[in-house]
Amino acid sequence: MASNACGHDWVVTITQQEEEPELDSALINAVAELGEFTRFAIYINKTFNIGLPARLLNKNTAIEELSEQEVLDLLAKVSRNKIRISRDCGVISTYVPIYYTGNVVGILVVESDKELTERCSMLAIYMLNIYANQLSLLHKSQQDPLTELLNRQTFDKKVIEIAANTAVEHDSKQCHWFLAMVDIDHFKRVNDNYGHVIGDEVILLVAQLLKNNFRIEDYVFRYGGEEFSVLFQASDELDARNALNRFRSCVAQYPFPQVGNLTVSSGFMPIYEFEMVASLVQKADQALYHSKNSGRNCVTAYSELDIQQSQPQDDSIELF
Repeated sequence: MASNACGHDWVVTITQQEEEPELDSALINAVAELGEFTRFAIYINKTFNIGLPARLLNKNTAIEELSEQEVLDLLAKVSRNKIRISRDCGVISTYVPIYYTGNVVGILVVESDKELTERCSMLAIYMLNIYANQLSLLHKSQQDPLTELLNRQTFDKKVIEIAANTAVEHDSKQCHWFLAMVDIDHFKRVNDNYGHVIGDEVILLVAQLLKNNFRIEDYVFRYGGEEFSVLFQASDELDARNALNRFRSCVAQYPFPQVGNLTVSSGFMPIYEFEMVASLVQKADQALYHSKNSGRNCVTAYSELDIQQSQPQDDSIELF
């Protein structure tokens, strides 16, 4: 680490990363360059939501992977800027906290033959928290400013990533990824009758309901206007339909301020193999159009459609 004695190189490297995988790699390389140990594991709760599990960042670690509960127990024991040390059969384990806005969101676990120097420990804390800050900035750049859901640009990248991985891993996975397109029914009437301020409030409330009805590991996006998209895992098509129907029912029962009751329509399809983003969205949209033409407030799977049919031509459908 002689060329990086003051830490300037890794600070620049970490703060220059604009993609999450590259940011993760920059942190792993920076930790490895500390030079006082070779065995380490980094666990990070990338959602920054307290109580949710922290995932292992460096999968090829030489340290045995901890269970979710073991990591949660460790996070509860460490505190901001406080390092814990344990000894067992000549091996010294050092636990360095990762924190963001005062909360511990992750931990660096180091196994070594001797205690880390104070300089090494402080550098580790510094680089871990620089990483957490940069991760937060990346997350904010991926968010829609009104709803704080993921934005359209992030949607394209995530679909490509999931589709590529699914093409390789499909046979070994018990759950499958699904793409759903969701649209607020008769939203133009809301803007016309109540104004755009109330319209924005409706979009925000629907976004919150959508996020609350899916799991933290699913991806919820504001696709554009009053249209949303969801990338989520389900065991099969029926399971996926049930998830979307739960959300549809939740919206239908929600008392929107000033507006009253509203409904949503959706269309969905599985992602079984690599396809262009535009093709996947078009198919999910076709299922969404079918829901609109079937009276709205319903869920349609792409598999239900006649593959030969063209997009419905119905002047009553709001274009988005």
